[in-house]
Amino acid sequence: MAKVCVICGQSSGLMCQRCGETYCTAVCQTKDWQRHKYFCIIMPPLVPYRDIRTPLAEKQAKTPVEAEDETPVKAKTPTPDATVAVPTQKKEEQLSTNWRQHNLPVGEEFFECRVTSMEKEGPIWVLHVANVEGMERMQAGMQRLLQSGKLTLAKNIQPDSLVAILADSLVHRGQVISVDTKEAKIRLIDFGTVVTIPLRDIYGPVSKMAELKAYAFRVKLPTNTGVQVNKNLSIRLLGTRTHEGIYQVQLKPKMTIPLDLPLEMLQLNPEVKVIRIFDRKDQQDKVKQVALLQINVLDHINKDLNDCLSGKPGQPFSGPFPEGKSTFYVAARSSNGSFRRAFLLDYIEKPSPIFLVYEMDHGCVSIATELIRIPSELLGLPLRVFAVQLDDDVPQSLLHKHTDLAVKFDTKSLQSKKTTLRSANASLLSKGKQICVARLNTFLGKVSDLGHKYWREPIADGAVVFISHVESYKEVFISSKQIKQYLRIFKSLASKCEPFEESEEVPIGSIVLVVSTSLGHFRGEVSGVEGGIFKVHNVDTGASHKVKSSELRKSCRFLENLPVSLMRVKLRNIWNIPEAAVPANNSASHMLQVLSAQEEELSLEMADEDTATVDLLSSSGEQRSLVSRMLPLMFEPMPGNLKAAPATPEITHPFKPDDTAGPALPPSPPKSPDPVETQSLKRFYFEDMARKIVPLGDDIGLVMLSAHELQNAGYITALHFELESEAVSLQKTFGLVASHGECVHNVVANYVPCVGEACLALFSEDQVWYRGVCQEIKDDKALIFYYDFGNSEYVDIKKLKPMTSKLLHAIYATKCYIEGFDKTQNFKVLEEYLTLNRTLSCTVMEGPEADTRLIRISKLKQILKR
Repeated sequence: MAKVCVICGQSSGLMCQRCGETYCTAVCQTKDWQRHKYFCIIMPPLVPYRDIRTPLAEKQAKTPVEAEDETPVKAKTPTPDATVAVPTQKKEEQLSTNWRQHNLPVGEEFFECRVTSMEKEGPIWVLHVANVEGMERMQAGMQRLLQSGKLTLAKNIQPDSLVAILADSLVHRGQVISVDTKEAKIRLIDFGTVVTIPLRDIYGPVSKMAELKAYAFRVKLPTNTGVQVNKNLSIRLLGTRTHEGIYQVQLKPKMTIPLDLPLEMLQLNPEVKVIRIFDRKDQQDKVKQVALLQINVLDHINKDLNDCLSGKPGQPFSGPFPEGKSTFYVAARSSNGSFRRAFLLDYIEKPSPIFLVYEMDHGCVSIATELIRIPSELLGLPLRVFAVQLDDDVPQSLLHKHTDLAVKFDTKSLQSKKTTLRSANASLLSKGKQICVARLNTFLGKVSDLGHKYWREPIADGAVVFISHVESYKEVFISSKQIKQYLRIFKSLASKCEPFEESEEVPIGSIVLVVSTSLGHFRGEVSGVEGGIFKVHNVDTGASHKVKSSELRKSCRFLENLPVSLMRVKLRNIWNIPEAAVPANNSASHMLQVLSAQEEELSLEMADEDTATVDLLSSSGEQRSLVSRMLPLMFEPMPGNLKAAPATPEITHPFKPDDTAGPALPPSPPKSPDPVETQSLKRFYFEDMARKIVPLGDDIGLVMLSAHELQNAGYITALHFELESEAVSLQKTFGLVASHGECVHNVVANYVPCVGEACLALFSEDQVWYRGVCQEIKDDKALIFYYDFGNSEYVDIKKLKPMTSKLLHAIYATKCYIEGFDKTQNFKVLEEYLTLNRTLSCTVMEGPEADTRLIRISKLKQILKR
């Protein structure tokens, strides 16, 4: 019978040296290697084809004399019976005995295993999870052998022999336990399960099946309570197995963070420190004042945690995360890059994961972008921070942040109770004297558990702030600069917070998310309703707005526990000026409006903390006092040719060179109002810009812009032009951007973009100006994402310019994810290919994120093999 190649079907004169698979050339053998490697671990050489079954058949058919002629010289006198039996015996001896051994983990550490079978007497069979993939590959290989007819029915089934059976549509290796006239009991050596199989469904083994060790092994636990099939356990081997083939193991004890108060630790070390006080001014009288206290011991937890995670890679969380739990323990990376133990309060999944966590050892809520599992050696340590509800009136002079106190328990009341408690009565001492009686409670991060609506972050003296809302010429609301990133969070929460039903009542005083086309996205508190229009107070800026019910969304834990950093302050030396002496439309108020619209960053100087009287200083350059700048303008009415500063003032004409020497704010005196008009500024935001992303369809031509994230994130940045005129128009815009950036007459002094604002930036590599969006402000630099090309870098503030309306060309660059991306494969090859071949044709589908695409490259496999 003519032999053909298993790949191309052409006549074959070669075969695999190990298994006899037929190929015409080495080229076809290489093409088949991805499938064939599961049968032959190392690619064997090709040898001339010969039918290895024919000589055996001929040898069995030969007479004793003919067989004698072919035997070696030293064995010329075998018996006739031995001559016939030699081929069969030789075939059985070729099978390896490895299948009788077990595939055990290396080392003496705890390892994860999967329970595959449980016996009635107590022992269980387990499989090391690291071997699951290898076992599945083996089963797939045996399945192909069965389908190709290379597995033949067993003829002589003997106890304790290796066979193959078909169960649950999968081919398994089995060890024969007993044989009857029609059926046999067989143990699946890779699972431990015993099954009864008819003799007609049992297949003989092949050499590959015998070479691999048994994946499942038999262990004995102290107790099987809670153990189930397919459940994962963490165990450690204690020694050799017994004569019954059972391995003695130790089950890893479960370590959890204790949620009880550290009573014994506080009795030995009663010193604590006040780290946070929740103000009760906005609460009802029945709500007690609450503080968070931190024990003075275990201050090495952060160092130990980061040392553990730096020595070995941490195990990241991949979700799904619990919706209702607040005691989900994580190690969260803080803003300074270090990890801290935390409770997960809530999270946003799209467009990119954002986690809201409570840092249990520091008593603060923060935003994290990376979570990993806490190392087991740090799980059992107690929480360093707990809450204390004050039952007595405490002198304010004795209860401030960083105050050192001591805790004294009533030992008699503790003796009659359990040794672990979530709450207890105690006295707080200051310098050895009792200042109040308090109730201590375990705190897990939800501020509503303390009777408060918002987690308020106090603004410290010297903090960098901006004016979020102007109440009057003497009172303003200020917010921390970190609040600027909340806009992106609120937009992401729009899909997480559900809208109210038409018949559903919106309670007065409830927290809501406002999603408005005119006002944007913000967190608010409903303060009233009239005629179906709701009055909502923006809790992060201090402003009040009227919105429709269709623009309100229900709250979630992320919205409720996200810290509020807002403060209503009085301006020093101005707040006590009578209103009758100040013109209603004065230049000082106009200056405040401009500062608020531009979100100018200022430094807080606290004059009187009790009355919230402050001054605000310029945060860049010479720290000029805002009050000093306002006083000369207080009694001057704003000129008639100057309108009140709009929310987004517009650049009217380029700045002159001599204008750059002076500060951008405040406006000039009434006699020379022109510079004020030149310094008005309109800001354009990336979210509002027009986009022409890659269209959907087959055979779409793409131009690759950037592929630097391909290996890590699996996407490239590309664009598509329907018409040649679009490419010409975009190139013209790039030229205008470069010219506008090089021009020295349009410099805006002290210009700092807002997060999410589109601007012009000078690229460091070629010193050319490009369009970008500000993603972060850090020190004197801004993280700029060049949205026309897909790359990012930190740019000095002095090398940025505001966007103009003439440069608002549509955005063509599109983030395109690669279908079939796999981090385990070498996609560096694809990146190099696209760098040399920037144009490609592919199928374009909807992407996993907004304004993204998923592309299918037809030649992807061929490119990766290069």
